[in-house]
Amino acid sequence: MDDIAEKLLPGPVFVVARDYLSRARASRARINALWNSMRDHQSFSAWIESPEPLIRELWCSFEPNFALQREADEAMAAFLRNIKAALDACVLAAANAVCRPIGLVEPELHTMPLIDAASDFDNLPAQGQLPGLRPDQIRALRLLQPFTERLDTKESIRTIARDMAHLTAGLEALTSWETSGGDRPLFTAWASEADPKPDLPDGVRVEKTELDPAGPLSQPKRLARFTLDKDSATASFAGDPNVSFDVILNAGPWPDEPDDNFSHRSHGLVVITRHLIEGLERSVGGPYRVDLLRSLDRNIPAAKVDTWLPVKFSNDDEEAEARTAIAESDRSMATYLNDDGTLVYLRLSEAGSVIGREIAPARELLNSTQDGTVVEEAVRAAAGSWGLRDLVLRPKVFVKGSGIRELGDGTILAGPRGISLQVKARGVTGDTTEKATKWMLKNAAHGLRQARGTIRTALLNPAVELTNLRGRPITIRGRSVAWIPVVVIDHPNPPPTGVIPASDPKGASVVLTRRDWEFLWDQLRSATAIVDYLHRVAQEEDPLELGAESNRYLDLADKDAETPPDKLPDWIPEAEALHASLPLLPHDPAGSADRFGHSIFQQILEDIANTDFTGDEADRIMLLSHIDRVPVAARAELGRLLLRRLTRCAEAAPDVHRVDHRIMYIDQGALQLTFTTMSQLTGHHQEIYRSWLLLRRQDFLAKSKALGPVYPWTVGVLLTPRPDAPRPWDTTTISTNGPPAYDAADYARFTEMFKPNL
Repeated sequence: MDDIAEKLLPGPVFVVARDYLSRARASRARINALWNSMRDHQSFSAWIESPEPLIRELWCSFEPNFALQREADEAMAAFLRNIKAALDACVLAAANAVCRPIGLVEPELHTMPLIDAASDFDNLPAQGQLPGLRPDQIRALRLLQPFTERLDTKESIRTIARDMAHLTAGLEALTSWETSGGDRPLFTAWASEADPKPDLPDGVRVEKTELDPAGPLSQPKRLARFTLDKDSATASFAGDPNVSFDVILNAGPWPDEPDDNFSHRSHGLVVITRHLIEGLERSVGGPYRVDLLRSLDRNIPAAKVDTWLPVKFSNDDEEAEARTAIAESDRSMATYLNDDGTLVYLRLSEAGSVIGREIAPARELLNSTQDGTVVEEAVRAAAGSWGLRDLVLRPKVFVKGSGIRELGDGTILAGPRGISLQVKARGVTGDTTEKATKWMLKNAAHGLRQARGTIRTALLNPAVELTNLRGRPITIRGRSVAWIPVVVIDHPNPPPTGVIPASDPKGASVVLTRRDWEFLWDQLRSATAIVDYLHRVAQEEDPLELGAESNRYLDLADKDAETPPDKLPDWIPEAEALHASLPLLPHDPAGSADRFGHSIFQQILEDIANTDFTGDEADRIMLLSHIDRVPVAARAELGRLLLRRLTRCAEAAPDVHRVDHRIMYIDQGALQLTFTTMSQLTGHHQEIYRSWLLLRRQDFLAKSKALGPVYPWTVGVLLTPRPDAPRPWDTTTISTNGPPAYDAADYARFTEMFKPNL
């Protein structure tokens, strides 16, 4: 038992793999020596048969003596066993090295798979196979499969696939050889296509020659068939068969060219095995991707982007006028509109100088005619580019009568809330101020009626299928969503002030300009935050003047900053959670405190959005909506923290399992979010993480006294350093709103297991 345990240790197992590979090389050399011996012992013979009067057939056979055949079969069997054992040993070595901090892995689950179909290989982890390997290591094994040639047309890849398919067939032949007592040889010869040179007696003529294809000589083989002329019925002849022979493993795929023999293929298997051993050994040899993660943090440091900048005036009178306007303002803030449509806010800095913030006009469109369809696309694109494309849904197109109709101009869904979007655009026009005002008021009312019609006729259906900006179909259960209509107005020359839509008699709604629509998305950069904001302001009784949404936003941001935070439920402080009071509506644009930290958080959302997913796409939407509830003001700091923790995970020694967690309670404890960094990602590590997450969820349910049947959600995001490919980390998610997972005994056991190290 001591020897077995020693071989299972991470370091020595790679030695074991190399030992098996050395034995395979020795078996290969023995096979080549036996082949030369068989050639010397005249194991080949050729002869002519006459199955019909005018037919002659050229045959050959490979028949070494019993002792040589038996020794060659045993050498071939040893080669196959040792190659497979070397592959299995290095897979086990890698798994043990990765899982060293948590214990040795099960050898029977960590052998080299040889799979014919890509889908079958990809299902292995779900079937409990290879749980101790990281994803990059499993991807390495995937490249060395018989199906690889279907993924790449490069000659090197085709050769790997053929050699691995040959190994698979050889191992099957080995099993048959062992069970049959050696009836079907493993070692045989391959006869190439012959080019016979018959030595014909005088008067004998061959009318037709038919050559048989190349093939194995495990049984006697016909090489050619000759048809003689009618006067040669009794003639006999000899000659040179002119055929070459090579040693092969008696299993397909069969050689497809003269040099494609056992020597060539066995060399390929030796090289493949050696590279796998070296590659997996490197993969566990030390920290990985540390330099990239360090450089991301070091070369893109946190730096606040100022949105309020010093204002340069043309003259003293201009500055005096601005200061007067600021002083007379109830908000100590003045505004003016530039000729290009830029809205500028002015206020005094703490030092007393005038500083300003610019709100850009709506983005120019490629189609200068302001075509309605182009504007609709621009409105949806703003939401998709600054938020998440997954949560922005295209209008539903259906046939009505002899034409095609769109239902609404778009939908944005963020968890339990959503908006029905209607866009009204005016083309290039010479409208007077009065005419532009009438058009905007008329279309604001018309748009609200249309948006409400979309809610009533489609979005409140039990199920309606829409397509998001990623092109994925989503089935919405609209009756469980709170909807409001939102109209975006776009006019090329809107009046600067004074356009106030009529009150909406049907209830809560929002009408705003395209400039203000884009301002909100640039400011918050979160679909959930935008939808929450629009639902909030939709409740106001008096309609807002068009073009003044940024004023309303900044006013609400001031009020939020002055309002004391809501009292937390008693259980949250008892859970030793730290209370972070962050503004719901930040004054500065999202991420301006640390653009790169904010982009790290956004990239995590994109990782989840881009992951292959076989479930209901609505589940992905729900998951993204939950994570998107992280307060906008907290994202930059969280992203930077996760990057630095990932770096420390990558720096961890191979025998150290590093894990860091951040647990967040959102919406007064209605949602539990966890963000974890971990040094390794294997099936075993994922199971450990899952157990930890369900334990923390059970703590959450117990402390919050959640009794069901509808339980709050827990969402876990796991990041692990990734040693291959352009992306520096892998993102894994788990979410559940189920009841507690553990009984009292398991809960106590896991509580003890995950007790913090003090």
